[in-house]
Amino acid sequence: MDIKYQQLNAYYFERFTQRNFDEKDVLGFLTLAGNNPRFDVLYALKELVTTRDTDANSVKSYFDHAHDVIRRLGSGGPKEKIQLLFSFKEIRNGLNHYFTDSGFEKLEIGAVSDILLCLISLLQGIQIHSGKNRRVSGNLCFGASHKELLLMGTIKATVRGRSVPVTFPILAVKNDYENVQKQDDADSPYLFETTIAEIVSNEGKLFVTFPEIPTHA
Repeated sequence: MDIKYQQLNAYYFERFTQRNFDEKDVLGFLTLAGNNPRFDVLYALKELVTTRDTDANSVKSYFDHAHDVIRRLGSGGPKEKIQLLFSFKEIRNGLNHYFTDSGFEKLEIGAVSDILLCLISLLQGIQIHSGKNRRVSGNLCFGASHKELLLMGTIKATVRGRSVPVTFPILAVKNDYENVQKQDDADSPYLFETTIAEIVSNEGKLFVTFPEIPTHA
């Protein structure tokens, strides 16, 4: 590892440890840390964030599988749950693998949550492609519930002869950030498909710039 690379790693580790960063810092970190396939989680996230394409090699199989699961809805066959692209534990382990390999300590849980929230924000707006012609069949958007903040995928599917949007979570983080009112007993997330959130930092705490999120009075 060259001296400049180590210096940049130290910069990001300090920012993350102090929890003094926002999504732009996470984007910069990914361009540094996500170039080595040995760190597979960071590599996949960097490829998806920077290419803005669900056909990217490291994530294509995940989105193709999600589309196949949704396509089978209403066929009478067994239902299959679409898993997260990466769980919180996988992202935590991926970050800690990278930093400990570079000679630093592991990150605290709060810092990992902050980074994951920024990743969710950075991935908004990406289109989902499917089929042989790789047509646009959906998109990624921000979701907010009382319990979690999420990156949601929305794919149009034909169910019993009708075209309906089907949503599924791709990334999720515990909602310690916004006081979102439950919209139903299941705590279904509010979806923001036509507006874009931004994660900003104020005195070491992250906030979602989303005035549309319903909150308790």
